[in-house]
Formats: sequence, structure tokens, C-alpha cells
Amino acid sequence: MEKNNKLKIVFMGTPDFAVPTLSKLYENKNFDIKYVFTKKDSKSNRGQQISYSKVKEKALECGLDILQPDSLKDNQDIIDKLEKVAPDFIVVVAYGKILTKEILAIPKYACINGHASLLPKYRGAAPIQSAILNGENETGVTTMLMNEDLDTGDILKQVKVKIEKKETADSLFSKLSTVTASAIYDTILQFDTITPIKQDDSMATKSLIIKKEYGKIDFDIETATEIDRKVRAYTSWPSAYFEANGVQYKLWDVDVVDNNFDFENIKFIFKNLFVIKKDLFAKCKDSVLKINLIQKSGKNKLSSYEFINGLKI
Repeated sequence: MEKNNKLKIVFMGTPDFAVPTLSKLYENKNFDIKYVFTKKDSKSNRGQQISYSKVKEKALECGLDILQPDSLKDNQDIIDKLEKVAPDFIVVVAYGKILTKEILAIPKYACINGHASLLPKYRGAAPIQSAILNGENETGVTTMLMNEDLDTGDILKQVKVKIEKKETADSLFSKLSTVTASAIYDTILQFDTITPIKQDDSMATKSLIIKKEYGKIDFDIETATEIDRKVRAYTSWPSAYFEANGVQYKLWDVDVVDNNFDFENIKFIFKNLFVIKKDLFAKCKDSVLKINLIQKSGKNKLSSYEFINGLKI
């Protein structure tokens, strides 16, 4: 890359995960952010209020030019704007739209994407949740050259991150968003010295788009470990929940415990839940969960002690 010239960058992102990257790029005065692309504003509160994406909020704070096209496909106006600013890099982090081959060809050096997994593992929309659900001990961030397919481009840089025992999707999301910012930043600065590595498609796995019903718990067919992972993976949405007597209950914090209970002499309060002293437990397929934090639909989160007291057992 040419020295002593500002690098012209176009940034594309939408949720809060992408904000640390935008912030880090903006802070480098040798980077000139020409445009920030983000998804269209959404309506909330029954359409009475307009809600901006987190990336748009940050871009407005920084005084950056914002573009929010409905589509990039066959969008000559967007192509003209990009060709006019002639970016050195287009940086994409959780934008939510596929770049066309015409846009991919515009930057002088590359279109770079930051993805929250160690590719080719967990391509797709929910890599953070997938890593927790599958009991991974580590995950990480990959920066890659973009192509017309989803998360299949050549790898530029990877950074590994340990998944802690009680790691939730929220805590891992926060870690990886910061790591992504640094990885993208370093990738740009070191671009001339990086040799891209092709992904091994035979090792690829996909993370599916999460649906609400994925959070539903069935104590009779799921193991305690599986439910613990589900609780931690779905902290933001849809949360892990079960239904009893027509009421929904969400679980927010649990621990897997040894299955050394005498179930013949245990009285279940409802569903698979039972109480020992002032602790709340759930009998699962193979073992037992200790429930630390639970929430009845429409109510506040309660510790097991508070929940048991409310049942007047």
C-alpha cells in the first residue's frame, strides 16, 4: 500500500457487534471513512417511533456520511457513489446484506469481512450461539477476503478466544466484537504482508438462523448439559424456556449437578422441577440441573430461593 496517504474506507455494518470496529477505524486519523452503510431504520412501539441501528447511531455521533439502501442488487446509484470515492477497502461486519460482484470489484485492495468464528467452522448467521450449543472450548474471529458466497472467502487473519465454563452468548458477543475490531484493524495495516489462505470446504459447518422454538426445553429428552448450553446460548433471544400448567418459565442461570437423587422419595412441584431444602432442581434425561435464576412469564427474574418462597412450599 502507498505510504503517507490516508486510506479511504467504506464501512458496512448494522448491530452493536459492528460498532467497536467502526469506532477503532474512525479513531485512526490515517483512515478516511467515506461512507457508512447500514440497514434501513426500523419502526418500534407500534410504529410510533423510528429506531436507528447501533452503527447508524455511532456514525451520526462521528459525523460520517450514511447510506441505507433497500438493496445492493442492480443498484447503479450505489455503484456510482462507491466508484466516485474509490475506496481502498470496503470493510463489512454484520451488515446483513450480500455484496454483489460489481461492488466487490470496486475497492483498490479488497473487501474485508470480519466473522465471529474460526472459519470454516460455523459459517452463517449465528456462530456465537452455535459454538456454545456445541460445547466448544474455544472460538474466535476470522477476517477474510469477500466473494459472492457466504463466509467462504480466503482467510486473512484468525484470533482464538477461550470459551469459559459459564460463558453466555452475551458475554462472548462482547468479547468477540472487541477482538473483531482489532483483527480488522490489524488486517488493514498488515495487508501487504498477509498471504491469504483458502478455506477447506470439507471442514465447513454452518450455523442456522435461530428460531424462537429452538429455545424450548424438554426435560425428558434433553440432557442437563444440553439444557445448560441452551440457557447460555440463548441469553439474548429467544431465551431458554419451558411451559407448565399453561405458563411459560425462562431459565437464566443453571448448573449441571451429579445425579445422586432418590427420585422415588422426591415430590415434584410441577413439570420436572423439585425442591431440596431451599434449592430448586430439574430432573433431566440423564442427570439434574440446579436452577439458580428463573423467570415466570410477565414477572421479574427470581433466585431459586425467592421463587420457592413465592410458591409457599
